[in-house]
Amino acid sequence: MFSLADLWNSVAFTRPEKQLSSLASGPPPPAAIVPRAADAPRPPGWNGQPRRHGSSRFNVHNHNQELVKLPPIKDAPAAEREQLFVQKLRQCCLLFDFADEPLSDLKWKEVKRAALLEMVEYVTSQRGVITEPIYPEAVNMFAINLFRTLPPSSNPNGAEFDPEEDEPTLEAAWPHLQLVYELFLRLLESPDFQPNIAKKYIDQKFVLQLLELFDSEDPRERDFLKTTLHRIYGKFLVLRAYIRKQINNVFYRFIYETEHHNGIAELLEILGSIINGFALPLKEEHKLFLLRVLLPLHKAKSLSVYHPQLAYCVVQFLEKDPSLTQPVVRALLKYWPKTHSPKEVMFLNEMEEILDVIEPAEFQKIMDPLFKQLAKCVSSPHFQVAERALYYWNNEYIMSLISDNASHILPIMFPSLYRNTKSHWNKTIHGLVYNALKLFMEMNQKLFDECTQQYKQEKQKERERLLAREEVWQALEARAAANPAAAPAPRDPPLPPQQDDVLPPLTYQRIEQEAQELRKQGYNASKPLLRKKSELPADSTTVKALIEHKRADAYLPTPPDVNQC
Repeated sequence: MFSLADLWNSVAFTRPEKQLSSLASGPPPPAAIVPRAADAPRPPGWNGQPRRHGSSRFNVHNHNQELVKLPPIKDAPAAEREQLFVQKLRQCCLLFDFADEPLSDLKWKEVKRAALLEMVEYVTSQRGVITEPIYPEAVNMFAINLFRTLPPSSNPNGAEFDPEEDEPTLEAAWPHLQLVYELFLRLLESPDFQPNIAKKYIDQKFVLQLLELFDSEDPRERDFLKTTLHRIYGKFLVLRAYIRKQINNVFYRFIYETEHHNGIAELLEILGSIINGFALPLKEEHKLFLLRVLLPLHKAKSLSVYHPQLAYCVVQFLEKDPSLTQPVVRALLKYWPKTHSPKEVMFLNEMEEILDVIEPAEFQKIMDPLFKQLAKCVSSPHFQVAERALYYWNNEYIMSLISDNASHILPIMFPSLYRNTKSHWNKTIHGLVYNALKLFMEMNQKLFDECTQQYKQEKQKERERLLAREEVWQALEARAAANPAAAPAPRDPPLPPQQDDVLPPLTYQRIEQEAQELRKQGYNASKPLLRKKSELPADSTTVKALIEHKRADAYLPTPPDVNQC
């Protein structure tokens, strides 16, 4: 017979969180905790009030159970402090209903909150207070309060959760849960903490239950979970391989089964710190993790939720082992989006980060397929894609690589750049194209002229082919008209000459003149690339709660060398 908990555990629920930002060098980028604006149509009968924050606790029956307010630990005799600490830990194992009856048991809720707050301060300020009897009591209290079955996504439309439209459901019991997380972190970070004793209670089962909580919709809880798991990874050497394996399993389920999980960004942030600490040479299991897990993560529809953390992990691998550059770039080109422009901009962002750390020898192996894709991006009718691709020409290191290999790259890029000098609808693209052509011309004037002549010859051959085709059609029409039984079929009018056919010669003076005209109109080729975001109405209560949240650790520090673990 299956219980309700078993049934819930068999289902995966999601609430990915959106984060689109450029990848910065340094520590792993932290996952966003800002709320997403909701502008989706409301269901019939919706009363216009913000959605009430939910709870992952069901059927909490602790009515009429009183908590006795114990004396402060600091005021107790030294011999009694340990026992009083244990009593307060046991007292905090009592759960209260914050969802269905938020106003019930207010006095006892405050007693528990005060006890948790006192223990956090006590562990932080005192030394020698984490004795052996504390470990099982603290782990048990943490498990009782936090390990629970997560509820389904509470989308008011009843559809799948959409990170672009819906706001997260915040945990109603957060006033207590936050202090429980805070206390456990203080225990882990205390100089008195002894992993050899704690490993009896913080084991593989504990880690597995902790990982299941990463699917929580509340970004504040995921932020604490991220820091807690990272501290456990740093303290318990024996659990490191197991933690990496279970994180892999979460990713495998996300990629190949559900594509729904709320904590992918936070897990990738943990892995970014772990990868940063890998010793060289990289073990084979780590290379397989890159090729079989990190790269396929680019396929998911919700890539924007975790892309900065994913790109950071990929770049860290390439900095560790440049020989992985070719398989990584070819995999990204394989997964390159064809009909999703925002996702294509993300791929362009990541590819530039890769090119910033690439070695010249590795660049030569991938430059042909890479610049064929960039040529397509430059010709994209979506101006943000074309703009992001053309901003590569503002990167000094990339320009040095292009200059060293101009004889291969310019023939690939020239047709797209030449066509866009007049054919693209966006004026900003014209300015960026003229900037790129000017740089190519300054690199190698002779090669530039050869590409111009070759392009014109190919266009002339294309016109000749079209003319020969037109002559064949005219001959067929003449033969058909000679048959009195056949009615003349309507023909489409001949195509007008393409824009390329009527362009004046492309000279340095013309490029400079066009660039000056665009600068007069307010265009600046060196301006930073900014993403314009729309502002939509949001739930004020959710916004306030997330703004008031203080991160346990903005950036995760790299743990000691884990290559041998």
